[in-house]
Amino acid sequence: MTLRRIFGRFNDSDPDAHTPLWFQITSRLLLLFAAALLILSLGNRLYSSDLVVGAFAAVFLAQGCAGFLYLYAWHREQKRVFATNCEFDSIYRHVLDGILILDSCGICLDANPAAFAILGAPPAEIIGHSLRKFLKEPSAFQNEWRVLLARPLVRGQNELVRRNGSKVIVNYIFTPNYLPGLNAMIFCDITRRVDAEYAARESQNLYRRMADNIDEVFWLLDASTKKLLSVNRAYETLTGRTLESIARDPHSYRDLVHPADRARVLAKLENVVHTGPFDEEFRIVRPGGEVRWVWVKGARTSDVNGQIYGTAQDITARKLAEEQVTAHLTAAEAARAEAESSSAEAEALRRATLALTETLRMDAVLDTLLETLFQIVPYSAASVLLTEENGRLFVARQAPPPLANRTVITLEVNGYPLLERILDLKKAHHLADTRQEQDWRFHKAVSGARSWIGVPLIVSDSVLGLLSISSREPRAFTDRHFRLAELLAIPAAVAIHNARLYEWAQIYALERQTLLKKLDEVPKTKDPEAERLRGRLPN
Repeated sequence: MTLRRIFGRFNDSDPDAHTPLWFQITSRLLLLFAAALLILSLGNRLYSSDLVVGAFAAVFLAQGCAGFLYLYAWHREQKRVFATNCEFDSIYRHVLDGILILDSCGICLDANPAAFAILGAPPAEIIGHSLRKFLKEPSAFQNEWRVLLARPLVRGQNELVRRNGSKVIVNYIFTPNYLPGLNAMIFCDITRRVDAEYAARESQNLYRRMADNIDEVFWLLDASTKKLLSVNRAYETLTGRTLESIARDPHSYRDLVHPADRARVLAKLENVVHTGPFDEEFRIVRPGGEVRWVWVKGARTSDVNGQIYGTAQDITARKLAEEQVTAHLTAAEAARAEAESSSAEAEALRRATLALTETLRMDAVLDTLLETLFQIVPYSAASVLLTEENGRLFVARQAPPPLANRTVITLEVNGYPLLERILDLKKAHHLADTRQEQDWRFHKAVSGARSWIGVPLIVSDSVLGLLSISSREPRAFTDRHFRLAELLAIPAAVAIHNARLYEWAQIYALERQTLLKKLDEVPKTKDPEAERLRGRLPN
């Protein structure tokens, strides 16, 4: 049993099988011979003749020990190599990538199980056969094989044909002459990935064709930079701008928004990330200046990329229809209100006329005029400007009245083209917005006016002055207000004219009384002129 264990043969799975057999036998014989001599010398109690035997035994024992040490080191190295080979063999057999060992002609010498599975063929149809039979175009094998052998390392993609005729697309790495006359090819099946990419491209192309043939605009924005990432062909139809303009400047869509709506729309778009969906109707301006209405809806995607997607559609026709309906309703309401207010206006004018004719004092007339004017034409400020002999105007009364007494406000008509035109033509004028009137000039009498009505005060074709009505808001006065101001100016001018006549009459009476008093104080003389004057003056 012991001899069989020492001299027995080792199978291929034992690392000792790779140790030379002569070295194993020699080292074991030396050890056995040294042990025998040592036992023999000890048994004879070390006689002088046995010293030689002991010396030989020691030498043989040293040689045997040296052989065993060398054998132990060799055994450990072989176990390490054997373990590495086992590891490589396990990887070779269980790796998911296919491995082919090919000779210089492309004949398969060995292949791992993954290669059999990918090519769909048993080992008998792969090993010993040329790689040509698995190519989609076998006729091109020779040229491709020469190219592969001429390069140190080749990476690529190719389409192979399985045993059953189905295709398989592989990514491969080819290493020529990794050992003299041996070439290695490692490849993996990417058919599913390629098919998925192809399906995704087809789906994207289908979406693109569908998106490019509808009128609604589909768009995609980057949530952080607000750059327009993608938009379909309908963008050109809606905006009149090309897709190339977006490619050059992804922010150029902002210039489309009407200036009156731009701040509101961009602020809402900026807050989509925090406030939720974007849903706005606003105007855009096409390159030719045409204004169109659009309805834009959007929301943020749920992925980590932070994108905003949405749609935009032209609603100009709907807006025009809504405006027409609104205009018709407004006109109908205005007609009804006109019918209801005509009697009220007539009553208000009648009361104003009566109020103006109740007194002949100028101060009372002017105050009554501004009070009754406010009842029918709500204003922010109003004033009565009367003419002077030198062609100037002075502010006779204004509302609201000044906080403190101040000097009379006058203005030269020549410096105000609009006032000069009203007085010359004797025609009222209405400004919806004074900032859009080229001839408008601001003055202390009409400071802060954005809407303004100027009505001349005319009696017997003579201009007595001007009724100035203003508001701090643009477009505050309507045509109805303008008409009422014109109607009120007629009795107002008559009342002012009568008040002037009354003032002149009072002045004349005062002057007459003063003159009579002076005449009474003068003693009677024979002066014919004084007697004539006394006789002409009434008692």
